[in-house]
Amino acid sequence: MKKAWLFSVLLVLVAPSALAQRAFQFRISVPSPTLGLGLEADLQRNLVAQLYGDILLRSNVGFLLGGNLLFKPDLGQFDRDLRGIRPYLGGGLGTVLSGGGVDFGVNLDLGIEFAIDRSTGIFIGGETLFAFTGGSYSRLILGASFR
Repeated sequence: MKKAWLFSVLLVLVAPSALAQRAFQFRISVPSPTLGLGLEADLQRNLVAQLYGDILLRSNVGFLLGGNLLFKPDLGQFDRDLRGIRPYLGGGLGTVLSGGGVDFGVNLDLGIEFAIDRSTGIFIGGETLFAFTGGSYSRLILGASFR
């Protein structure tokens, strides 16, 4: 119950900024299934800030929260035929909140996004959280971005 309350409070704090953001994301991941939401904002050309919160759907339900700074160029600036393809690479900080406690760590993120139209894109990426206490949590993320 405390975890659900904490997630609700964080969502209420972050949700108003969604209107000011450039993109809203819906995310799922495997092999440990998660469902989540993300927000993206362009800081400069090719530089994106990303905040996300995911619900871990394992035997002990938990939350994965984090923020990344991503280098995310549109390949269309180099070749017009590649417009709408945006590979990304970056990292940041993240935390896993679960029944086993709280683990803070460093995030590494790598993937690619494909624009379907001007306001919608799909992406696939890999993410690893290296906890400061040792160990890591890796996953493959599939999702959609809405601008």
